[in-house]
Amino acid sequence: MSQMFVDEIVEKTSGNGVKIPGHVLQTVNNTSPPTAIETINNNDVYVATGVHATITPKSATSKLLIMCDVHVDSATGTNCTLAIHKDGTLLAPHSAGTGGAAYNGHAYFNRLSEGRLLLHQTVMASDAAVGSTSAITYKLYLKTHSGLIYLRHDLSCPRIFIWEMAS
Repeated sequence: MSQMFVDEIVEKTSGNGVKIPGHVLQTVNNTSPPTAIETINNNDVYVATGVHATITPKSATSKLLIMCDVHVDSATGTNCTLAIHKDGTLLAPHSAGTGGAAYNGHAYFNRLSEGRLLLHQTVMASDAAVGSTSAITYKLYLKTHSGLIYLRHDLSCPRIFIWEMAS
C-alpha cells in the first residue's frame, strides 16, 4: 500500500480551485436572531420566512444540500407545508404526494387533536442544478392549509445550512 504525504495542494490554474468529486467545497450557515414569533395564516400560498442563507458556489456544476431546523407551533386542526426556495422559486420537491400541488413541499406538518403542539421540524432539499457561480439565496417558505402556524424564533433560533459538493 502506498502512502502520500502532502503539506500543501496548489491549484494548477489560478482561480480554479481544487475539486474532488463528491467532496464538500464549502459550507454556509445562518442562524436567525431570537426575535418574535412569525404567525402565518395564508391559505395555500407560500410566504417567505426569516430563515435564509446566501452562498456563492465555487463551481456552476456543484450540487447543494440545504437543511433548515425550525420549531413549528400550532393549535388543534392546523397543518402546513414547508419548502425551500432558490432565489424565490420553489426547488423541485420529492413528490407532490396524494394531496396534489397544494402540498408540494419538502416537509409537511399536521396537527389533528389535543390542543397545542410545539414540534422541531427539519426541512431538507437538494439543488443538483446550481448552474451559476453568482450568489444564490435559499430561503424557507411556509404555507398553511388550515389554521394558524407559528414559526418560533424565541425558543430556539431557526438555522439553515448549505453544503456545496463538487461533481
